[in-house]
Amino acid sequence: MKVIEVDVGARLHFGFLDLNGSLGRIFGGIGVGIEEPRTTLVATSNDALEAVGPDSARALKFARRFMGHFDLKEGASVRISSSIPPHVGLGSGTRLALAVGKALSTLFDIDTSIEDLANIMGRSKRSSVGTVSFERGGFVLDGGHRKEGIRGFPPLLFHTMLPIDWFFVVVVPMSLRGTSGNEEDKKFKQLKVREEVSSKICRIVLMSMLPSILEEDVRNFGSAVSEVQRLMGECFSSIQGGNFISPLSEEIALFMENEGVFGVGQSSWGPTVYGVVEGYEAAHELSLKLQEVLSDESIIFVSSCAHEGAIVEVRGDRFDDF
Repeated sequence: MKVIEVDVGARLHFGFLDLNGSLGRIFGGIGVGIEEPRTTLVATSNDALEAVGPDSARALKFARRFMGHFDLKEGASVRISSSIPPHVGLGSGTRLALAVGKALSTLFDIDTSIEDLANIMGRSKRSSVGTVSFERGGFVLDGGHRKEGIRGFPPLLFHTMLPIDWFFVVVVPMSLRGTSGNEEDKKFKQLKVREEVSSKICRIVLMSMLPSILEEDVRNFGSAVSEVQRLMGECFSSIQGGNFISPLSEEIALFMENEGVFGVGQSSWGPTVYGVVEGYEAAHELSLKLQEVLSDESIIFVSSCAHEGAIVEVRGDRFDDF
């Protein structure tokens, strides 16, 4: 029996290039794939279509979508052994959707590109960071969507790996949840972003963030991340109640800044907050300090940039062998 295993880390989303759209394009995702936490699942043929394990209800929904698109009458079983916490800003939905889609396409010998798979699974409607980093890992910058006409997949403008000694100290306040689904769609429609704000973000990314990556300058990279966060916070403040999704997320970011991190930000809608540091020892020390001041309800971890995408393995084994 053929068994497909898919294993992939989460992602951090730094923000968007242009939420104004006056040039005819909108969004433009900025972000990075990270090593932790991970979504890991296996899929095999089955009499019926089923999913078991954490986040299985959502996985089954994605599996039905895939099978329906290709009009597949066979069954399949998807077993999830680990999943990224949902609705906290780590890209769990895209990771799970693509992991399920990749497992099933491999299981049924369907050749489809990652861009087509994202479209089939209803992902990358705004940003391709989750999809590109699923396939490749690394830092991702895309060119957004056309505001009118056929949108297609956002063009990839820049992709590279971050230095291996750059780390993200990530805090996930599990008592909070970010925005998703229909609520997210409504909030994006409410946005009124001035052209000059988008211009500032584009300039920071082009003339500070990207050069600092190529020159391996973590200090200026972190500074660019913080400034993009500040401007993104301004864009969303009227919708999320401030520059961060919650006072707790803002307090965590301030604590990190006071501890000397090079940059801070909220990933996507949060509540996840991350700090940029250099060297594992410094990252580990900061994570210990955060553990001392935060409750047990917060998940704290250290991760570098993912230097590869999803790992897909094909085995002629049984579930019990995993």
